[in-house]
Amino acid sequence: MADDTKARRTQFLRQLATRDLYAWFGIPRSATDDEIRQAAERMRVSLKSTPMPQAKRTTERAFCDQGEKALLRPDIRRDYDAMLEPARRTIATDKATRRLTDEREARLTAARDRVLHYQRDDALMFPGLTVSLAADATQEELASENKKAAGITDAATALAAARAARLESAPLRALALAQRAHNLAPSADTLRTLGAAHRDLGDVTEAVALHRRSVEQLPALRDNTPGWAALCASLLAAGQLTEAEAIALELVNDDDEEPHGWRLLALVSAAKDDVARAAEAFERSAKLGLDQTGALDGLQALRKESLARGDRATAVDLEGRITRLRSH
Repeated sequence: MADDTKARRTQFLRQLATRDLYAWFGIPRSATDDEIRQAAERMRVSLKSTPMPQAKRTTERAFCDQGEKALLRPDIRRDYDAMLEPARRTIATDKATRRLTDEREARLTAARDRVLHYQRDDALMFPGLTVSLAADATQEELASENKKAAGITDAATALAAARAARLESAPLRALALAQRAHNLAPSADTLRTLGAAHRDLGDVTEAVALHRRSVEQLPALRDNTPGWAALCASLLAAGQLTEAEAIALELVNDDDEEPHGWRLLALVSAAKDDVARAAEAFERSAKLGLDQTGALDGLQALRKESLARGDRATAVDLEGRITRLRSH
Protein backbone atom coordinates (compact mmCIF):
# COMPACT_ATOMS: atom_id res chain seq x y z
CA MET A 1 0.00 0.00 0.00
CA ALA A 2 2.84 2.36 0.95
CA ASP A 3 4.57 1.55 -2.36
CA ASP A 4 1.38 2.39 -4.29
CA THR A 5 1.08 5.73 -2.51
CA LYS A 6 4.74 6.53 -3.24
CA ALA A 7 4.30 5.55 -6.90
CA ARG A 8 1.20 7.75 -7.25
CA ARG A 9 3.02 10.66 -5.65
CA THR A 10 6.00 10.23 -7.96
CA GLN A 11 3.69 10.12 -10.99
CA PHE A 12 1.86 13.21 -9.74
CA LEU A 13 5.15 15.09 -9.34
CA ARG A 14 6.35 14.03 -12.78
CA GLN A 15 3.18 15.42 -14.32
CA LEU A 16 3.62 18.71 -12.46
CA ALA A 17 7.30 18.87 -13.40
CA THR A 18 6.40 18.97 -17.09
CA ARG A 19 5.66 22.61 -16.39
CA ASP A 20 7.64 25.17 -14.44
CA LEU A 21 4.91 26.30 -12.04
CA TYR A 22 6.98 29.21 -10.79
CA ALA A 23 7.36 30.66 -14.28
CA TRP A 24 3.73 29.83 -15.11
CA PHE A 25 2.42 31.56 -11.98
CA GLY A 26 4.88 34.40 -12.45
CA ILE A 27 6.47 34.03 -9.01
CA PRO A 28 10.06 33.53 -7.81
CA ARG A 29 11.36 30.19 -6.54
CA SER A 30 11.39 31.73 -3.05
CA ALA A 31 7.68 32.71 -3.15
CA THR A 32 5.81 32.69 0.17
CA ASP A 33 2.54 30.85 0.73
CA ASP A 34 0.58 34.11 0.35
CA GLU A 35 2.34 34.89 -2.92
CA ILE A 36 1.52 31.38 -4.18
CA ARG A 37 -2.18 31.72 -3.26
CA GLN A 38 -2.42 35.16 -4.91
CA ALA A 39 -0.71 33.94 -8.05
CA ALA A 40 -2.96 30.88 -8.28
CA GLU A 41 -6.04 33.06 -7.93
CA ARG A 42 -4.84 35.39 -10.67
CA MET A 43 -4.30 32.37 -12.90
CA ARG A 44 -7.83 31.07 -12.23
CA VAL A 45 -9.29 34.46 -13.16
CA SER A 46 -7.16 34.52 -16.31
CA LEU A 47 -8.19 30.99 -17.30
CA LYS A 48 -11.83 31.84 -16.80
CA SER A 49 -11.69 34.92 -19.02
CA THR A 50 -9.39 33.54 -21.75
CA PRO A 51 -11.15 31.90 -24.74
CA MET A 52 -10.07 28.28 -25.15
CA PRO A 53 -11.63 24.82 -25.67
CA GLN A 54 -13.34 23.51 -22.57
CA ALA A 55 -11.12 20.44 -22.40
CA LYS A 56 -8.01 22.63 -22.35
CA ARG A 57 -9.57 24.94 -19.74
CA THR A 58 -10.22 21.92 -17.52
CA THR A 59 -6.62 20.74 -17.87
CA GLU A 60 -5.21 24.18 -17.15
CA ARG A 61 -7.49 24.62 -14.14
CA ALA A 62 -6.33 21.25 -12.78
CA PHE A 63 -2.70 22.31 -13.15
CA CYS A 64 -3.49 25.53 -11.33
CA ASP A 65 -5.30 23.84 -8.43
CA GLN A 66 -2.89 20.94 -8.04
CA GLY A 67 0.11 23.18 -8.52
CA GLU A 68 -1.07 25.53 -5.79
CA LYS A 69 -1.59 22.62 -3.39
CA ALA A 70 1.81 21.14 -4.20
CA LEU A 71 3.68 24.39 -3.65
CA LEU A 72 1.85 25.02 -0.38
CA ARG A 73 3.03 21.66 1.05
CA PRO A 74 6.72 21.93 1.99
CA ASP A 75 7.47 18.22 1.52
CA ILE A 76 5.86 18.03 -1.93
CA ARG A 77 7.32 21.39 -2.94
CA ARG A 78 10.80 20.17 -1.98
CA ASP A 79 10.40 17.01 -4.09
CA TYR A 80 8.88 19.02 -6.96
CA ASP A 81 11.81 21.47 -6.92
CA ALA A 82 14.28 18.58 -6.98
CA MET A 83 12.47 16.99 -9.93
CA LEU A 84 12.06 20.32 -11.76
CA GLU A 85 15.73 21.33 -11.62
CA PRO A 86 17.10 18.75 -14.12
CA ALA A 87 14.29 19.64 -16.51
CA ARG A 88 15.13 23.33 -16.20
CA ARG A 89 18.79 22.61 -16.90
CA THR A 90 17.85 20.50 -19.93
CA ILE A 91 15.60 23.24 -21.30
CA ALA A 92 18.32 25.83 -20.71
CA THR A 93 20.90 23.61 -22.38
CA ASP A 94 18.60 22.98 -25.34
CA LYS A 95 17.97 26.70 -25.72
CA ALA A 96 21.68 27.47 -25.54
CA THR A 97 22.45 24.75 -28.08
CA ARG A 98 19.75 26.05 -30.42
CA ARG A 99 21.04 29.58 -30.03
CA LEU A 100 24.61 28.53 -30.84
CA THR A 101 23.38 26.51 -33.82
CA ASP A 102 21.30 29.43 -35.09
CA GLU A 103 24.23 31.82 -34.66
CA ARG A 104 26.57 29.44 -36.49
CA GLU A 105 24.08 29.02 -39.35
CA ALA A 106 23.67 32.78 -39.55
CA ARG A 107 27.45 33.23 -39.79
CA LEU A 108 27.73 30.55 -42.46
CA THR A 109 24.87 32.08 -44.44
CA ALA A 110 26.47 35.50 -44.20
CA ALA A 111 29.80 34.03 -45.34
CA ARG A 112 28.17 32.25 -48.28
CA ASP A 113 26.31 35.39 -49.28
CA ARG A 114 29.53 37.41 -49.09
CA VAL A 115 31.49 35.16 -51.45
CA LEU A 116 31.46 36.40 -55.05
CA HIS A 117 31.48 33.97 -57.96
CA TYR A 118 32.76 34.16 -61.51
CA GLN A 119 30.26 35.08 -64.22
CA ARG A 120 30.49 34.32 -67.94
CA ASP A 121 31.70 37.81 -68.80
CA ASP A 122 34.70 37.44 -66.46
CA ALA A 123 36.36 35.43 -69.24
CA LEU A 124 36.60 38.70 -71.25
CA MET A 125 40.03 39.83 -70.07
CA PHE A 126 41.47 41.84 -72.96
CA PRO A 127 41.00 45.62 -73.23
CA GLY A 128 38.90 46.90 -76.09
CA LEU A 129 39.85 49.58 -78.55
CA THR A 130 40.20 52.93 -76.83
CA VAL A 131 36.98 54.91 -77.16
CA SER A 132 36.95 58.62 -76.39
CA LEU A 133 34.05 59.15 -74.03
CA ALA A 134 34.31 62.88 -74.71
CA ALA A 135 33.50 62.50 -78.41
CA ASP A 136 30.10 63.89 -79.39
CA ALA A 137 28.86 60.68 -81.01
CA THR A 138 29.96 58.64 -78.00
CA GLN A 139 28.33 61.04 -75.58
CA GLU A 140 25.10 60.90 -77.53
CA GLU A 141 25.06 57.09 -77.55
CA LEU A 142 26.00 56.92 -73.88
CA ALA A 143 23.26 59.40 -72.96
CA SER A 144 20.74 57.20 -74.75
CA GLU A 145 21.98 54.10 -72.91
CA ASN A 146 21.92 55.94 -69.58
CA LYS A 147 18.32 56.96 -70.20
CA LYS A 148 17.33 53.34 -70.83
CA ALA A 149 19.26 52.11 -67.80
CA ALA A 150 17.56 54.69 -65.58
CA GLY A 151 14.30 52.79 -66.02
CA ILE A 152 15.74 49.83 -64.11
CA THR A 153 15.08 50.04 -60.37
CA ASP A 154 16.66 46.78 -59.23
CA ALA A 155 20.46 46.61 -58.89
CA ALA A 156 20.68 42.88 -59.57
CA THR A 157 18.69 43.27 -62.78
CA ALA A 158 20.91 46.11 -63.97
CA LEU A 159 24.06 44.16 -63.10
CA ALA A 160 22.92 41.04 -64.96
CA ALA A 161 22.04 43.18 -67.98
CA ALA A 162 25.47 44.86 -67.87
CA ARG A 163 27.19 41.47 -67.91
CA ALA A 164 25.03 40.34 -70.81
CA ALA A 165 25.90 43.52 -72.72
CA ARG A 166 29.62 42.79 -72.27
CA LEU A 167 29.09 39.35 -73.80
CA GLU A 168 27.21 40.96 -76.68
CA SER A 169 30.12 43.36 -77.35
CA ALA A 170 28.01 46.40 -76.45
CA PRO A 171 30.47 48.31 -74.25
CA LEU A 172 28.57 51.59 -73.90
CA ARG A 173 25.38 49.78 -72.94
CA ALA A 174 27.40 47.68 -70.48
CA LEU A 175 28.92 50.84 -69.00
CA ALA A 176 25.53 52.52 -68.53
CA LEU A 177 23.98 49.43 -66.95
CA ALA A 178 26.96 48.77 -64.69
CA GLN A 179 26.93 52.38 -63.51
CA ARG A 180 23.19 52.11 -62.85
CA ALA A 181 23.68 48.93 -60.82
CA HIS A 182 26.43 50.60 -58.82
CA ASN A 183 24.33 53.72 -58.21
CA LEU A 184 21.44 51.57 -56.93
CA ALA A 185 23.50 49.31 -54.66
CA PRO A 186 27.26 49.89 -54.63
CA SER A 187 29.28 46.77 -53.88
CA ALA A 188 32.50 44.95 -54.73
CA ASP A 189 30.48 43.07 -57.35
CA THR A 190 29.21 46.20 -59.12
CA LEU A 191 32.69 47.75 -59.01
CA ARG A 192 34.09 44.66 -60.71
CA THR A 193 31.65 44.86 -63.62
CA LEU A 194 31.91 48.65 -63.86
CA GLY A 195 35.70 48.38 -64.05
CA ALA A 196 35.45 45.68 -66.71
CA ALA A 197 33.13 47.88 -68.76
CA HIS A 198 35.73 50.66 -68.68
CA ARG A 199 38.43 48.16 -69.70
CA ASP A 200 36.24 47.10 -72.65
CA LEU A 201 36.35 50.72 -73.79
CA GLY A 202 40.13 50.86 -73.48
CA ASP A 203 40.01 53.03 -70.36
CA VAL A 204 42.45 50.85 -68.41
CA THR A 205 43.42 53.55 -65.91
CA GLU A 206 39.83 53.86 -64.68
CA ALA A 207 39.46 50.08 -64.82
CA VAL A 208 42.44 49.59 -62.50
CA ALA A 209 41.11 52.24 -60.10
CA LEU A 210 37.64 50.65 -59.93
CA HIS A 211 39.03 47.14 -59.51
CA ARG A 212 41.29 48.33 -56.70
CA ARG A 213 38.21 49.69 -54.96
CA SER A 214 36.49 46.32 -55.42
CA VAL A 215 39.25 44.39 -53.66
CA GLU A 216 39.60 47.08 -50.99
CA GLN A 217 35.90 46.72 -50.22
CA LEU A 218 36.11 42.90 -50.08
CA PRO A 219 39.81 42.11 -49.68
CA ALA A 220 39.84 38.40 -48.78
CA LEU A 221 40.89 36.39 -51.83
CA ARG A 222 38.45 33.56 -51.08
CA ASP A 223 35.57 36.04 -50.81
CA ASN A 224 36.38 38.10 -53.89
CA THR A 225 38.41 35.89 -56.23
CA PRO A 226 36.69 37.34 -59.35
CA GLY A 227 37.51 40.86 -58.15
CA TRP A 228 41.19 40.03 -57.80
CA ALA A 229 41.14 38.34 -61.20
CA ALA A 230 39.56 41.46 -62.73
CA LEU A 231 42.23 43.65 -61.12
CA CYS A 232 44.91 41.33 -62.52
CA ALA A 233 43.44 41.63 -66.03
CA SER A 234 43.28 45.42 -65.79
CA LEU A 235 46.85 45.66 -64.47
CA LEU A 236 47.97 43.47 -67.37
CA ALA A 237 46.16 45.77 -69.80
CA ALA A 238 47.85 48.76 -68.17
CA GLY A 239 51.28 47.13 -68.54
CA GLN A 240 51.79 46.73 -64.77
CA LEU A 241 53.14 43.22 -65.20
CA THR A 242 54.90 42.70 -61.86
CA GLU A 243 51.77 43.26 -59.78
CA ALA A 244 49.62 41.38 -62.29
CA GLU A 245 51.97 38.40 -62.12
CA ALA A 246 51.90 38.36 -58.31
CA ILE A 247 48.09 38.29 -58.31
CA ALA A 248 47.93 35.58 -60.98
CA LEU A 249 50.33 33.37 -59.02
CA GLU A 250 48.30 33.91 -55.86
CA LEU A 251 45.12 32.91 -57.68
CA VAL A 252 46.52 29.62 -58.97
CA ASN A 253 48.23 28.83 -55.68
CA ASP A 254 44.97 29.39 -53.83
CA ASP A 255 42.95 27.15 -56.16
CA ASP A 256 44.77 25.23 -58.89
CA GLU A 257 41.48 23.88 -60.24
CA GLU A 258 40.07 27.31 -61.09
CA PRO A 259 40.73 28.20 -64.78
CA HIS A 260 40.56 32.02 -64.65
CA GLY A 261 43.74 32.22 -62.59
CA TRP A 262 45.56 29.95 -65.04
CA ARG A 263 44.39 32.01 -68.01
CA LEU A 264 45.62 35.20 -66.39
CA LEU A 265 48.94 33.57 -65.58
CA ALA A 266 49.19 32.53 -69.24
CA LEU A 267 48.56 36.06 -70.45
CA VAL A 268 50.98 37.64 -67.98
CA SER A 269 53.65 35.03 -68.77
CA ALA A 270 53.23 35.61 -72.50
CA ALA A 271 53.61 39.35 -71.95
CA LYS A 272 56.83 38.65 -70.03
CA ASP A 273 58.11 36.27 -72.75
CA ASP A 274 58.00 33.29 -70.39
CA VAL A 275 56.83 30.97 -73.16
CA ALA A 276 57.07 27.68 -71.25
CA ARG A 277 54.94 28.90 -68.36
CA ALA A 278 52.49 30.64 -70.68
CA ALA A 279 52.03 27.47 -72.74
CA GLU A 280 51.42 25.32 -69.66
CA ALA A 281 48.96 27.85 -68.22
CA PHE A 282 47.02 28.22 -71.48
CA GLU A 283 46.65 24.45 -71.70
CA ARG A 284 45.63 24.10 -68.04
CA SER A 285 42.98 26.81 -68.29
CA ALA A 286 41.40 25.23 -71.37
CA LYS A 287 41.40 21.73 -69.90
CA LEU A 288 39.65 23.17 -66.84
CA GLY A 289 36.88 24.42 -69.12
CA LEU A 290 37.64 28.05 -69.89
CA ASP A 291 37.39 29.25 -73.51
CA GLN A 292 39.32 26.61 -75.48
CA THR A 293 39.33 28.82 -78.57
CA GLY A 294 41.07 31.59 -76.64
CA ALA A 295 43.67 29.15 -75.33
CA LEU A 296 44.32 27.80 -78.83
CA ASP A 297 44.72 31.36 -80.15
CA GLY A 298 47.21 32.07 -77.36
CA LEU A 299 49.22 28.94 -78.12
CA GLN A 300 49.21 29.70 -81.85
CA ALA A 301 50.53 33.20 -81.15
CA LEU A 302 53.33 31.76 -79.02
CA ARG A 303 54.18 29.26 -81.76
CA LYS A 304 54.44 31.96 -84.43
CA GLU A 305 56.68 34.05 -82.19
CA SER A 306 58.88 31.01 -81.51
CA LEU A 307 59.23 30.31 -85.25
CA ALA A 308 60.03 33.96 -85.87
CA ARG A 309 62.86 33.69 -83.34
CA GLY A 310 64.06 30.45 -84.94
CA ASP A 311 63.24 28.45 -81.80
CA ARG A 312 61.98 25.31 -83.54
CA ALA A 313 62.12 23.12 -80.40
CA THR A 314 59.69 25.39 -78.59
CA ALA A 315 57.49 25.63 -81.69
CA VAL A 316 57.30 21.82 -81.87
CA ASP A 317 56.34 21.65 -78.19
CA LEU A 318 53.62 24.23 -78.75
CA GLU A 319 52.33 22.35 -81.79
CA GLY A 320 52.02 19.24 -79.62
CA ARG A 321 50.03 21.18 -77.01
CA ILE A 322 47.74 22.56 -79.72
CA THR A 323 47.10 19.05 -81.08
CA ARG A 324 46.38 17.67 -77.60
CA LEU A 325 44.02 20.50 -76.82
CA ARG A 326 42.08 20.13 -80.07
CA SER A 327 41.54 16.44 -79.33
CA HIS A 328 40.68 17.08 -75.67
